[in-house]
Amino acid sequence: MKIRDNVKKIPPYVPGKSKEEIARKYGLKLSEVIKLASNENPLGAPKKAVAQIMKFASQVSAYPDAEASELRAEISRYVGIKKECIIAGNGSDEILELAVKLFLNEGEEAVIPVPTFSLYEKLVRLYSGKPVFVPLDENFQFGCEKIIKKIKKKTRLVFICSPNNPTGSVISERDLRRILGNNVVVVLDEAYVEFADVSHVKLVNEFENLIVLRTFSKAFGLAGARVGYGAADGKIIEYIFRIKLPFNVNLLSQKAAIGALRDKEHLRRSIRTVKRGREFLTKELSKIDGVVVYPSKANFLLINLEGTGKKARRVAEDLYKKGIITRECSSFKLNEYYLRVSVGTALENRKFLTKFRDLVKRSGTS
Repeated sequence: MKIRDNVKKIPPYVPGKSKEEIARKYGLKLSEVIKLASNENPLGAPKKAVAQIMKFASQVSAYPDAEASELRAEISRYVGIKKECIIAGNGSDEILELAVKLFLNEGEEAVIPVPTFSLYEKLVRLYSGKPVFVPLDENFQFGCEKIIKKIKKKTRLVFICSPNNPTGSVISERDLRRILGNNVVVVLDEAYVEFADVSHVKLVNEFENLIVLRTFSKAFGLAGARVGYGAADGKIIEYIFRIKLPFNVNLLSQKAAIGALRDKEHLRRSIRTVKRGREFLTKELSKIDGVVVYPSKANFLLINLEGTGKKARRVAEDLYKKGIITRECSSFKLNEYYLRVSVGTALENRKFLTKFRDLVKRSGTS
């Protein structure tokens, strides 16, 4: 088979391990395993979203609305952007791919601050573009000047994840405006923005070269439904509609997302739970000798274990054995000492903290 050369060079995506996989491998009961690796909602799916799925389940024999009009209208009310400036996708990942497909020609460049979500690089390479990496500043803050200096004649895209995965850092409106002032399309991934204090989505009303990505997988608790959306100038949305696949968001996902948007109490509880848990974990982890935890505006924390002498892969493996799934961060272009943990329920956070503290305090290195 003649596989494209650039596809051969792309490593596979590494998802967080499932509860079932860990339970099976280490002989644990499924109920004993907690997953703090994939930044999912600790409170689960909204009741109104589940009710929508049940209500419309019998209608799956018919095609869904190809333009997701009802969902886009609901999103429009939520974000305060015109419906014509919104497109729904099979997860925000689909909108991300459509943006790359729309703007990037072979040999052209995309600027990617790192460490960050690995899919940006994969898609740039898939469409025969060249990723240009810019290391984040000290403590993983966005370096506006460094990003702008990397924008050259061949640059077509700049990717900004804010809050950034896996660091939790955010970009300021001032810095974002400065980057947008260059002749380049900025893809701003706000997958975790509900847990932050500020969103920049309304800048699409001002800048024609901004695409903002959002998802229902995190704060809205619908990771399994695979539904997200993009906001941009109406002209960009029109072109994305031309190149997307027909019926890209299935009926039940559309209805579930509408239910989630209407379940405002679940959203408030989810955000409140994460913020409280994030504050608790940050405070307690910071007390452990040799552990550095970085400020985060997302629903996860990045932890540096170098001062403990413990390598993240070994700590993650030892946590698996105790029924706790976290994420070592080598796939994010970080060294072997970085671990990411999602914020869970209060009980899950305490269980993780107890087991983690015991592991990293043991003498010796690994």
